[in-house]
Amino acid sequence: MHYNVGLIHDPARGCVAGLQRTTAIKRKQPKTRRPKKKHHGKPQPVGKPAATDTVDSEPAAAPSPSAVSPSAAPPPVRDTAAAAVKRPAPPQPSPAPARKATVKSVQRPALPASVQPSEPKPAATPGLALRACDAVLDIARNEPRRMLLWILGIYGGLWFVAAFSFPSLPAVGYEMALRGHEWPTGPWSDPPLAPWLTQIAALITGGWTGSQIVLSIGSALLALLLLWRLGAGMIGRSGATLAVALTILIGCFGAEILGYDPAIAALPLSVAAVALYRRAVLSTIRAPWIALGLVCGLLGNAEHAGFALILVLVAHLLLTPEGRRQVLTPGPVLAAALAIAVLTPHLLWLAQPGAATAEGVGARIVAAFGFLSGQVGLHLGLIGLAVLAALPRLPLQGEPAQLTLQAPSGFDRSLILAAAFGPSLLVALGSVVGWFSIGATTGSALAALSGLALLMLLPPQFALRAPRLAVVLWLLVLVGAPFVAIGSIYSRAYGSGPLPTELYPTRALSNAMQAVWKSRTTRQLDIVTGSARQAGFVALYASPRPSVFIDADVAKSPWISPQRLKQSGTLVVWTTDEFARTDELPPPYRAALGEVAPVFGTMVLPLGRGKLKAYGWAMIPPEGVTVQGPAAVAPPVTPPAAEVPSSAQPSEPADAQQAPPSVSAKPAPAGPSSPATPPAAN
Repeated sequence: MHYNVGLIHDPARGCVAGLQRTTAIKRKQPKTRRPKKKHHGKPQPVGKPAATDTVDSEPAAAPSPSAVSPSAAPPPVRDTAAAAVKRPAPPQPSPAPARKATVKSVQRPALPASVQPSEPKPAATPGLALRACDAVLDIARNEPRRMLLWILGIYGGLWFVAAFSFPSLPAVGYEMALRGHEWPTGPWSDPPLAPWLTQIAALITGGWTGSQIVLSIGSALLALLLLWRLGAGMIGRSGATLAVALTILIGCFGAEILGYDPAIAALPLSVAAVALYRRAVLSTIRAPWIALGLVCGLLGNAEHAGFALILVLVAHLLLTPEGRRQVLTPGPVLAAALAIAVLTPHLLWLAQPGAATAEGVGARIVAAFGFLSGQVGLHLGLIGLAVLAALPRLPLQGEPAQLTLQAPSGFDRSLILAAAFGPSLLVALGSVVGWFSIGATTGSALAALSGLALLMLLPPQFALRAPRLAVVLWLLVLVGAPFVAIGSIYSRAYGSGPLPTELYPTRALSNAMQAVWKSRTTRQLDIVTGSARQAGFVALYASPRPSVFIDADVAKSPWISPQRLKQSGTLVVWTTDEFARTDELPPPYRAALGEVAPVFGTMVLPLGRGKLKAYGWAMIPPEGVTVQGPAAVAPPVTPPAAEVPSSAQPSEPADAQQAPPSVSAKPAPAGPSSPATPPAAN
């Protein structure tokens, strides 16, 4: 028997098959090429049938019946090859369909353009603003120190520009200056540290009024830097930088820093007190306890709310295991002794009867709720940003960002939460029973730790669902808040309301009032009587600086005595908004000034933008001094309605223009009674 080498049509596969190896080669040929004819000219070795090659090449193919049939003796190799060459191939039944089927299995027809699958488009590149937001977040996570320097530099620089863009100081600046000039130990209802520091800065800088701005913004920057140092030891540097960024959103770090007041003075001291307390409790050295005592004494002198923070720290010392281990050591006793020594002058003033006014219980409860509502209002920016950062599906949301903070210890978490929320609650409750008095700046002094406290409430790992939106809003507050403050103050100058103090021509008013005094006596101006604002305007720019008799009240001005008032005399200043008449002393001032015969006058001060302010003044000469009037001048030719007195030289009474005024002489009633009246001389 011999092998059948003819071509066989395989209906199951739909093609013409010879040997299996030849069929596999035909499948891989392209459509346009004619298959080459395969020649089996080489004889196979004896004892090795040709079907072996087929089985190796394609093991799944079924062998032909002739190859499976047994053979007793294989034919000679030469005869088999010759038969394969000479033997004609049988006719192939319609190979074209089989070839097409083979080609179709290899190459698929092209799809229409509308059906072809489109390649995935690359993601749109974010804009410059969004890339800046992503960069800010990356720097905060990877380079916290660099981010801190950027925050402090931008924050401080923009607020310095805003503060120095105004020609005058805020109203609180004049109050701090006039009280600091007397070095009081407890005037009015506010503690004395802020006036003390104001006077020290003025002495160092030679009376430069901008020293108050440096004090105010410098105190805010120092508080942020101390907060970063405190937070870095608790939740790591990245968490501390995030705490500083959140703290800027609190209201007391906004436009309030344009003026230096007791609350701004207490901000760095409150953060320093908490940091020194933590270091003193967790260490075994006495130096932190000494520093803590000094800082607590200064904090009580800076703001009465500082006493609430001191009480919270004492309670934390007694209630925590770490604090109880330090109770019997000399450190707490030493700190308490130093704090009491620093606070003694102010505590003596507080112990005086009448230092605080008594109110009804109902009024105190209303004041307590108002105080807590004000605290919530200070933190609206912080609360709003935290809520927006956690909400999904918002504009400019971006991919959620994972933030990892160092896990704080139980001692640190309890300390920050108690120091952030405890003093406010204690002040509110204490005001009801009369332990604390709530002032205009009480709440701002207790808000420096709120940003760090918010991070203490979060887990060590949390996700910002809208990081880009949070960064955009935060940048708007950081960069935009100073410009909003500038625009708000300048826009009020064109309204119908009173002119902001920052835009008031205070230097022109002071020069005019000094000219009134110097033109009538050779004695120096030693006392100016009036409201804290108007008399403060005159006193701040006078040289040498006089004392201010605030509202002609000895309780508000303990540095003024009746004997000093009699010897030095005084210049009384008021506006026609406060008291309409300018030919007599205001009724609240008459009791303190006594039975005197002053010289009266009127001055109209141009405020700019079409506004005028009418002032009345009264000069009470020193004891034994005869008032000398200015030289007589000829009456003006122009009509009185067209006369516009200069802002540097006030208008004078008619009697004073004709002859030197007499102490007993009483001038005619003043002309203008409102700022809108055209200027006239009396």
